[in-house]
Amino acid sequence: MKIKVRKAKVSDIPQLVDKYQEFFTIIRDKGAKDIAKNDDTLRGGVVIELGHGFNNPNWYCVVGERVGEIVSMMIGVLEFCSPISEFLKCVRINANYNKDDSLIGPRIVTAMWELVSTWAKKNGAEYYYCNIHPGNASSIKAAKHIGFKHHYTQFFRSLDLEQTEEQ
Repeated sequence: MKIKVRKAKVSDIPQLVDKYQEFFTIIRDKGAKDIAKNDDTLRGGVVIELGHGFNNPNWYCVVGERVGEIVSMMIGVLEFCSPISEFLKCVRINANYNKDDSLIGPRIVTAMWELVSTWAKKNGAEYYYCNIHPGNASSIKAAKHIGFKHHYTQFFRSLDLEQTEEQ
């Protein structure tokens, strides 16, 4: 069955909430420490972020749909890149979700990327970036496929560590 790639619509929000929560749950389970452990808290954050996104001109979501079901999505967020430059704009790839890793093939990822890239260029973006947990091999594969290169390593430290050390 063919997958149609298109800009997300408001009517997609119920499915997107489920997919976006699944996306965060997967990367949390792969070891990301900065995602809510409580699923109700996570779902609330997802609902707020998606709701805010649909009302923000600096946010763009594309989906892959197969017979009425959202099976993939990619979200781009236009940002100003200070202190690098006071004028330079970039797009952060906020999420890249595929229901099935077999969907990461070139056709679907490339089609979603082309829509996000066209939107980004129209809005003056100079470059793109994404933060991917090292355990998320499928997103790393997708990012490399559309031309991303490894740039730097990000470190994370919880404030809970300080409280544990003080006790």
